[in-house]
Amino acid sequence: MGESPQARETLFALREAIARIEGKPDHAARLTVQPTGAASKQRVMNERLEQRDLFDSIVGESLARGTLIEVRGQRLQQAGTVTGFGLALALMAAENNQTQRQRLLFIADPQVVREAGLAYGPGLLDFGLSSTALVHALPRRIEDALWLAEAALASRAFSTVLLEVQGNPKKFGLTESRRLSLKARATGGRLLILRQAGEEEASSALLRLFVEPAPAAARSLADGSLLGGSIGSSVFRITPEKSRIPGSPELILEWNSDDRRLQLFEQPEPASLGSPHSFAVFPKAPDRPHRPTALGSLVAFAPRLDRAS
Repeated sequence: MGESPQARETLFALREAIARIEGKPDHAARLTVQPTGAASKQRVMNERLEQRDLFDSIVGESLARGTLIEVRGQRLQQAGTVTGFGLALALMAAENNQTQRQRLLFIADPQVVREAGLAYGPGLLDFGLSSTALVHALPRRIEDALWLAEAALASRAFSTVLLEVQGNPKKFGLTESRRLSLKARATGGRLLILRQAGEEEASSALLRLFVEPAPAAARSLADGSLLGGSIGSSVFRITPEKSRIPGSPELILEWNSDDRRLQLFEQPEPASLGSPHSFAVFPKAPDRPHRPTALGSLVAFAPRLDRAS
């Protein structure tokens, strides 16, 4: 994995200081000075290597059995983003293990459902998830949700269990997280904690990711070009908060519903067919008369009286 830009700057500064102390300015220049184009190209390559290493680490930990992973969102308005990314990880794990039953259990939080609504069936189908492969549960209390998650892991009937939690409830802390982590490890199951509108806190999760929505690209046409003004696949901005790779950069990932895989998002070239603003914002009404309507009669208003006494 390549060095981060901050580490390279620190290393170059140390080399310059040592060169000045030793009286070797030319030596420091040879170590630090490179052509502008080569330095920029090398920096881009290092950043891509870092992103690729982090992406492979996230995918590897997500597909591993007996793990507890947490996905966190900052606001309740982004509940769909957190849920979509959690389902993407669950679908990848189910697709990777064909011998295991590809059925998911989604334990929803009633407060999140009250604000953000239930999962939309046709949208899940377009996302790559069959309606028969998802079992939805809506317990009233957090204690019932935790019991249901443990029971689902012990039953080994689901490839992944998704537990949705709003905020940072007192009855779901480090102790409960530790117990769920041990249960997942003992049963070989996968547990995803979807923390909606919650703050970062200590947990036993092997991997914790902060998820935000990111702008999507346009839809691709059959000839490889892009349809201007359209909206393509879902794109997520991922920031690792707890990872085995220290100093992890953020990632922009795109969901491929056909292959049911997450992939690094690369911004394509601008579309040649049309533009997002190539049409009128307010279309003309079809029932409007072809001639302008004549103005009505003018009404003369009386002059305003002064209020001075």
